[in-house]
Amino acid sequence: MELLLKQKVDLMVENYAELKKAFKWEYGIVKHFAAMNSAIKHKKINVQEIEEIKDYIKKQVGLFSQFRGMNLFILSSLLYLESNYKDFFENMQKVYEKMREAGFRNSQYLPLASYTIVKEVSMDKWDEKIQRMKSFYSNMKKNHPWLTTADDYVLAAVLATSDLDIEKTSEEMEICYKLLNEKAFVKGNSLQSLSQILALGEEDAENKCSRAVSLYNELKSEKCKLRYDGLASLGVLTLIASNDIKIVEEVKEVYKYIKEKDGYGIFSIEKSHIVMLAISLVADSYIERIQKGLIDITLANSINAIVIAQQQAAIAAACAASAAAASSASS
Repeated sequence: MELLLKQKVDLMVENYAELKKAFKWEYGIVKHFAAMNSAIKHKKINVQEIEEIKDYIKKQVGLFSQFRGMNLFILSSLLYLESNYKDFFENMQKVYEKMREAGFRNSQYLPLASYTIVKEVSMDKWDEKIQRMKSFYSNMKKNHPWLTTADDYVLAAVLATSDLDIEKTSEEMEICYKLLNEKAFVKGNSLQSLSQILALGEEDAENKCSRAVSLYNELKSEKCKLRYDGLASLGVLTLIASNDIKIVEEVKEVYKYIKEKDGYGIFSIEKSHIVMLAISLVADSYIERIQKGLIDITLANSINAIVIAQQQAAIAAACAASAAAASSASS
């Protein structure tokens, strides 16, 4: 394992220990992904600062705001990575209102979509990108009326931040969805997320889909099987992999290293979620090398979108897992 990657894993473990101690009532999986996101940015968790951000958000929004609830901790951990969290949050609220005016429903996923736009788009292009997001979402809804719901807002926002042609990319999504279904995966929300991320890649759909299936099977054979809620992270891995066997070996190495750490044992986190953490960390390492020109891969038009997709894939999985935990606790 390369030194920088090992350092990030070690920092993630330290970060999780801090979050676990301080935020006892937050879902474990959300804390794991917050710890990882901070480690990827080379940032050590400061509990006091995150508490300060949480309090700030609560003062800025109403009691029933979508910025509260399950989103409060997730958004606080993301804003913690910003140099000026107050300005960033103010912009998020502005974008959120613009999205509501554009016809998007009030939803727990819309704040994360607004985060995506503020993070990736200059203020003068907000309106244009929100309209792109609306077009992408409308096309998703047209192709999959029953599958497409508010949980697709985030990836619609990710797609909107790219310069990819809306109609061609929407067609590409549908081709990928059908190919992946024929090759390996059952139809559903997770497959839709995978096809949305694969559409960011500029390679031929057949090649992308074949490689996604190959990577999925390779991971499975190495006892690093992904659950369906992790298919979005498989999409990111597919887009950046230049050598399937090598990247799977790296994921396995990171997975085994994480598994031995305190807080990452069998009773602390599901095996499939450790696989997702390992994929995210390895993907981040590859993305850094692609950006530095150390890996030659054709992603010129969408590398920034893939960076945010990598983060959002992890957050989406954390949201899904914590929502499932909340649902089972209340039943």
